[in-house]
Amino acid sequence: MTDTAIYAYDYLLRSGVSLNAVSQRRVFAGALIRVDDGYGCVHPWPEFGDAPVEEQLRLLAEGITTPVTEMALRCAEIDGAARRAGVSLFDGLEIPRSHYSWSFAAETEPQMERILAEGWPAIKAKGFSNYGETIRFLEGCAKRFEDQGVRLRVDFNGVLDRLTFGKFIEFMPLRIYRALDFVEDPFPYDADAWEHMRQRWGVRLALDKGWRGGTHGFDTVVVKPARRDWRTVAQTHPEKPLVMTSAMDHAFGQMFAAYEAATALAEGYPLDYCGLCTDHLFEKDEFFERMSTHGGHLQADSSGGGLGFGEVLEKLPWRRL
Repeated sequence: MTDTAIYAYDYLLRSGVSLNAVSQRRVFAGALIRVDDGYGCVHPWPEFGDAPVEEQLRLLAEGITTPVTEMALRCAEIDGAARRAGVSLFDGLEIPRSHYSWSFAAETEPQMERILAEGWPAIKAKGFSNYGETIRFLEGCAKRFEDQGVRLRVDFNGVLDRLTFGKFIEFMPLRIYRALDFVEDPFPYDADAWEHMRQRWGVRLALDKGWRGGTHGFDTVVVKPARRDWRTVAQTHPEKPLVMTSAMDHAFGQMFAAYEAATALAEGYPLDYCGLCTDHLFEKDEFFERMSTHGGHLQADSSGGGLGFGEVLEKLPWRRL
């Protein structure tokens, strides 16, 4: 923990609908932090066990870090070094391509048209505890994109159980099954139960929650760099490709995830299509307006070096912790 002064800027992100199966919120509180010349993002998810942002910042002011603030400080250190050197963190790096994160708040047809026009490689949507609703949505996608080869991903955040997940697979139309790329966290991780489902139904499973104890029963690991060190995950599961994603957080946090994903790609780690393009899930602000995600290709903002956004960051009303 640094003894240097830490400054914070509180923000609220707004979405038109809940963003996953375990949260009904549409307003999301977080904070940017400034340490010396660098910046980081503190965006907790209390639904997944994080302390609220006020508690995160209170502890940080006392010199106590959490997994969320620890990664924010790491981000600020890396970002600050690049800004002092006058370089972008993305110089010489390629940001991996991402799937399209479906927004149930936005109209369906414009999103369908965008996916087709820009050639997105895959769609990821939240799964509902009413799996029939999820099947209906996926069937619409499978019909629309059958000739384009767009892959389908669904994240249940563990809200199903083993029986209902089996029914979800059993009752889905063949066209969905053929287009299905993976199912993320269908029910709480149990190695043998997940392996049984893989073998019985021939589906790929992606593990997010419970990766530390993961041994088998999954095909890929989802990593949010804002919440954990991706290298630790990669070393724990060296044979599994990583899906690097944002934490559905502030634009600055999304760019940090993109930097970490680009670093993993440059270092030769196996990556699947990532989930770095989540800006369209939120109301626009000065940060999101600077992001471009055409076809799943996230473009870096170079203003001010580091992770970018220099002009916007400098004029924020910072307060000292």
